[in-house]
Amino acid sequence: MLHYLRSPKNILLITVIWSPVVICMTVLVSSLTGLSFSAAAILTAPPMLVELFFCLSSWYLCKTMLPEQKNLVNIILRQGVAALTVTGVWLLLTMSYSEALDFFLNTKIWRVRFDQVFLLFTAAGIFLYFLAALIYYLILSLEKSREAEQQALKNRLLASRTELNSLKTTIHPHFLFNSLTALSTLTKTSPELAHEVCIQLSDFLRYSLVYAGKEWVSVKDELEHIKSYLGVEKIRLGERLTLDFHINEQAMEEQLPPFSLLPLVENAIKHGFQQTIEPGTLTLQIEKYPNSLLILVKNPRDKAARTQTSPGYGLKALKQRLTNAYGDNTKLIINQKEDNFIVKLQIPLEGKNE
Repeated sequence: MLHYLRSPKNILLITVIWSPVVICMTVLVSSLTGLSFSAAAILTAPPMLVELFFCLSSWYLCKTMLPEQKNLVNIILRQGVAALTVTGVWLLLTMSYSEALDFFLNTKIWRVRFDQVFLLFTAAGIFLYFLAALIYYLILSLEKSREAEQQALKNRLLASRTELNSLKTTIHPHFLFNSLTALSTLTKTSPELAHEVCIQLSDFLRYSLVYAGKEWVSVKDELEHIKSYLGVEKIRLGERLTLDFHINEQAMEEQLPPFSLLPLVENAIKHGFQQTIEPGTLTLQIEKYPNSLLILVKNPRDKAARTQTSPGYGLKALKQRLTNAYGDNTKLIINQKEDNFIVKLQIPLEGKNE
């Protein structure tokens, strides 16, 4: 609570909230005792200031007695004892204050007036204590909920990074093995193509090093990455692989988590071109709509190949990462036809979890 009182705005807010309480108590004291409003304020305002500090201090007691379903009755009883104790101390101080007024002003009316409003002060003290405790428990509940949301977000980000690392360890070994196998052959048959494979492979691995630690990258950067990947695969597969890109220019600067496009094209190569010797076209289409980004990857499919009834690990991990980043509106749709395989990824452009 002390950190709240360090702010002048919070002190002003507490003053604004407490002032009507003091005024209401003063009016009640005036009506019950027959004192003028100013005289009633003398008897009421200082004790109410003390009551304010008692109510503020109950914050620490509330923090040590957080309500749970299993000990709710115990908490109520303990808070009841605390309310009676605090109110009793407050009444004792208020009575001493009224006697001090009689002593210094040489009168005998203030203690009498206090006795007249004793029950009012008792009820007000207990009520204000429980009201303050209720407000504090509400604040603590909101803080706990906010902390839980922040922790859940951290867990999702950690899970995304873990999935990303797992995805990289799944894709890179296969890709490196195929690339090095092709490279060993090309060094003997076509040194120029071997040199090109080295350049593309270098660009691919450089991206992995530079962007792996980033939260977001542009669609343009992702395209450069998969072009390096597909450049190597194009040399390895030769005329069996034709590339057909349809990229909306407005989508180029949209932000994605790194390695969002790679699992899509890797899935297309693995299930579309490594299982057949027939030539085919890998189509990549990226369209930007007002509220979403659509990514479509289409590849040929061998009719004799085993039907892929569910997304592979790479696509599942990608879907989970994007769900963590954008929310449950992320959609991964697989459309498997007799001669081709289409993966559609729809990403909402609003509601990104920063």
